[in-house]
Amino acid sequence: MELRQLKYFVKSAEYLNFSVAAKHLYITQSTLSQQIKQLEFELGFELFLRNSRHISLTEAGEEFLPFARKTILDAEDGVQRLYDLQHVKTGTLKIGVTYSLSTVLTEGIMHFMKSFPGIKLEIVYKTVDELLELLRERKVDFVLSYKPLCKAPDIDSMHLFNSALALVVSKEHPMAERSKIKLQELEETPLLLPSKGLQARTMLDMLMEMTGVELMSSLELNETNILLQMVASGHHATILSVSAVFEKPRFKAIPLDEPGNVLEASLLCLAGAYQKTAAKEFIKILLDTNAVKRRAMNMFEQE
Repeated sequence: MELRQLKYFVKSAEYLNFSVAAKHLYITQSTLSQQIKQLEFELGFELFLRNSRHISLTEAGEEFLPFARKTILDAEDGVQRLYDLQHVKTGTLKIGVTYSLSTVLTEGIMHFMKSFPGIKLEIVYKTVDELLELLRERKVDFVLSYKPLCKAPDIDSMHLFNSALALVVSKEHPMAERSKIKLQELEETPLLLPSKGLQARTMLDMLMEMTGVELMSSLELNETNILLQMVASGHHATILSVSAVFEKPRFKAIPLDEPGNVLEASLLCLAGAYQKTAAKEFIKILLDTNAVKRRAMNMFEQE
């Protein structure tokens, strides 16, 4: 049994299509089929049920799949440990970040690139659910996000700072003088809202369910920067985390005066997984940035 055969098996199980799997593996379909048959011969079990249209995993295939995945990941971790012996001189660090926390990374990225010029950074912006899936698949090394509202026992969380949902308006908006506001006061106000799937929206939906308040949305977007561009005109309002407009003087964040309105900005890692030295170094730098420390001191600071 060879490691490449396990990789072929896992990829075939992922797509349940030998042709598609072969394309992603950059091999021919005939080579893939031969290697799978060889693996099945060595194991003494058929791993796939085959017919003219599609394939599916046998009971043996279902049982063997998690062990094959673990073997591949253990081998990759071993290789990564060898790379780390080179004192973080080469390699790639992949970081996932949610849209609302993108600005928190900027300072850390600049410091890391200066300290470790040989490390290539790949930054992925997606929703937290999408990023957690990438984390579980080892396609990112860690995630910067608000802590998931639903428990995830396979994910470890390192707390960075607290934030909260707020009504975000321009400094010229009629509501800009308010220091806090209840959701009920916004029932008749047309709002620009983040789309479902974004953490700010998930928290907002929870608060609306708890209070029985229904808000009106004239527009929903999954792009925070566009929402803020429209709010900056002075004619619109949105609801985002305070951190999304931290130290952006043209905006005013008016905290929602509702119980449970707390978002925990966190670093999320796969529980029990080996962590690259490059990831550890980046996290050290990030924790020491003003972007994190100032937010940790005062989540409502707007200066």
